[in-house]
Amino acid sequence: MTSTPWALKKMLEHLQLKYKNPIVMIHENGAASIADPSAGNAPDDEFRSQYLQDYIEATLESSRNGSNVQGYFVWSFLDVFEYLFGYRMGFGLYGVDFNSEERTRYQRHSAKWFTGFLRGGELRPVALPGQAYSQ
Repeated sequence: MTSTPWALKKMLEHLQLKYKNPIVMIHENGAASIADPSAGNAPDDEFRSQYLQDYIEATLESSRNGSNVQGYFVWSFLDVFEYLFGYRMGFGLYGVDFNSEERTRYQRHSAKWFTGFLRGGELRPVALPGQAYSQ
C-alpha cells in the first residue's frame, strides 16, 4: 500500500498560504485490510498503526507550523460495509466477523496503538511484527 503523508502536509501548507488558513477537519483517513475470518481477521495490523502514525505526525507538524487543523478522524472505529468493497475489506480499528451470527468483534493492533496515543498524547513507536505492544 502506498502511503503519502507528505502530500497531506503539503496540502495543509498550501491551504494555509493560498486560502488564508481556513479551518480544516481531516476525516475518513484510514487504511484497509482484507477481512479474512479464517485468519482471525488479522488483528496484527501493524501497517495500519504505522499508516496512522505517519499521517498524524504530518498533521501535527503542519499544525505546529500554523495550519488551522481543528480535527482528525480515523476511518473507522469498526469494520463496516464499504460501497466499493462490500465486507471484503476492513478499515476498522476493531474488526467484525460478518460471517458469524454474533458479528464477533475483536481488537486489532491499531486499536491498541491509537488508544495509547490518545491516552498519552504522544506518538509512540509502532511495535514490529512479533513484538508485544506496550502502553
